[in-house]
Amino acid sequence: MKILLVEDDEEKRQQLSHFAHHELGAVVTEARSRQSGVNALLREPFDLIILDMTMPTYDVTPTEDGGRPQAYAGRDILQQMDRHGITTKAIVVTQFDRFGQAEDEITLQVLDAQLEAAFPATYVGAVYYNVGYAGWREALRAVVQQLGFAGTE
Repeated sequence: MKILLVEDDEEKRQQLSHFAHHELGAVVTEARSRQSGVNALLREPFDLIILDMTMPTYDVTPTEDGGRPQAYAGRDILQQMDRHGITTKAIVVTQFDRFGQAEDEITLQVLDAQLEAAFPATYVGAVYYNVGYAGWREALRAVVQQLGFAGTE
């Protein structure tokens, strides 16, 4: 199984990559921003996408700040997938339970319902990630198992 992991937080990316490789038996390709995630999807096919929701527009480097952080970068990637006819299943794994600000703020539960309605062919659910809570592993494994991927005993 080939997984694209789109995540900007170093510790979370390492945890998710380790989980995907060691517990799911996956080959993992990593992207660190909205743009690098879209570019990876346009370059090669994947069996599954593990997608952060809030991340920078571009990869952060010593000379690049990544642009303005985007609260809904994951949704933007799902929109780009739809636009390009990419039908790979995607799971959002986020450490936030609220997104946006002021009148644009929504909960993870509302975002999950919106994504399910907007992207029924690709979006398969959201998992709440917390480094201090091991339950994210079981929740992510359950979603992957529902998709029928091997190596998820």
